[in-house]
Amino acid sequence: MNSATRRQNLAGIAVSLPTFNDDEYNLQLDRSKAHINWLIDQGIGEGNAIIFIAGGLGEGYFLDDDEWEAMANTLVEAADGRAPTGIGVFELSARRAARKARYAADLGMDYIQCAPPRYLQPSEDEIFAHYDYIGERADIGIMAYNTPWAMPSGYSFSQSLIERLAEIENFAGIKWSSPNAQQYMSMIRLFGERVSFISNGSVMSIGYKLGARGFTDFMVNVAPRLSLHRWQLVQEQRWDEFDRIELAMQIDPPLNAVRPGELSGPGMGEGPDARLRLRVLGLDTGPHFPAQVGYSEEHIEAYRRMVDASGIREWVDWDASAFE
Repeated sequence: MNSATRRQNLAGIAVSLPTFNDDEYNLQLDRSKAHINWLIDQGIGEGNAIIFIAGGLGEGYFLDDDEWEAMANTLVEAADGRAPTGIGVFELSARRAARKARYAADLGMDYIQCAPPRYLQPSEDEIFAHYDYIGERADIGIMAYNTPWAMPSGYSFSQSLIERLAEIENFAGIKWSSPNAQQYMSMIRLFGERVSFISNGSVMSIGYKLGARGFTDFMVNVAPRLSLHRWQLVQEQRWDEFDRIELAMQIDPPLNAVRPGELSGPGMGEGPDARLRLRVLGLDTGPHFPAQVGYSEEHIEAYRRMVDASGIREWVDWDASAFE
């Protein structure tokens, strides 16, 4: 697949799958497979989505290498060519990242979702070199992951870095968010024709008006109808309807249903948040991986109120009988 095709195909709903495990943290791959099949049966697939496993909300950074490989195998087997696939790669070492990228490519996966290296503050030359090293050694589309909340000093991909990344042969796009709206919009405006921006926490419909080509989605795991509806609104440029949904589900609930201080801040991983989101809506994926710290009962109750206020329950179609 050439670079233009990879960029073109990186569009629509970027599904962030959960990780299923039991109370001893053993992977439940049969549940993952059943859940993937259910999503595809609901219409998630070729032409409207890319299904990613072991990503941020799937706690991919807590997996052992053999677990990571098992999850990659499970996604490819379950999807069986019915949907484009990808997997999270979170490595400080470019050599380890490249090995994982080659493994995914050899399986027939389409993309990796690859975070920049972090421990000490990497320079822009080092971030570029990380992606360039991977791109030279694995024939797979690269979706970089801009993570300013997790980078030392809150670093966010700059204009000069994106300019260089766009020249990497198999660089397809960026899972994109920004600490400020001006940068969020400016980078899409500048590079939207050369890089596929997948919005991760959009500013209403503005990013799509400027050229963003899709959005990350976790609630799709229980409410695919809603995700498909939102993507249709983007494609048809029905911005007012899209924004009404964003206001009702994303902006207003935390303002109207939660008191200040009830929702605690982030920890070292996204497992507690991701699993709580799905559990409240009827999909239990098991306990988050150690040593992430869970939420208080006050937080959980406040989150339930926020969910109820959002109206998302009307869109939830998940049925646990899919596991039977």
